[in-house]
Amino acid sequence: MAVKLLLKGVVQGVFCRNYCSKYGKKLGVRGSATNLPDGSVRVLLDTEDKSIVDNYIYHLMNNPMRLMFYGRIDNVETIEYYGKIHGDYFF
Repeated sequence: MAVKLLLKGVVQGVFCRNYCSKYGKKLGVRGSATNLPDGSVRVLLDTEDKSIVDNYIYHLMNNPMRLMFYGRIDNVETIEYYGKIHGDYFF
């Protein structure tokens, strides 16, 4: 099982997929980030560990490492996901 995150806010055209990838690499979690037609970004994380997911979301929302990101994440929806990790921006 994996986890699907839906990021809402100003998340397209602002380096969000790269931002998600950098935090994934820094935190040691594999996954992907994809722009969706509704203006949100879908992140698939290859983990079942709730503490890893919570830590990843904390980093995305608070950017404690001050990584380059010109947008704003207003909301993160977490959904169980049973498919393969796929998308257009892998980390």
